[in-house]
Amino acid sequence: MFRIIEKTTLATNVDMFIIEAPLIAQKALPGQFVLVRVDEFGERIPLTIADFDRKAGTITLVVQCV
Repeated sequence: MFRIIEKTTLATNVDMFIIEAPLIAQKALPGQFVLVRVDEFGERIPLTIADFDRKAGTITLVVQCV
């Protein structure tokens, strides 16, 4: 499990999450995505990495709730 460091609402139904994921942040490149699951039985959802910070060990995801 990865820890959500910060959640920011950007617009109605659009949220930005900063997630602590040092191993992913170390290898992240522009255009890559991660597979996110709510729990071990949840559906896998591919999300594009919007930003990453190798020093802080975080990745940023922007999600639109539909």
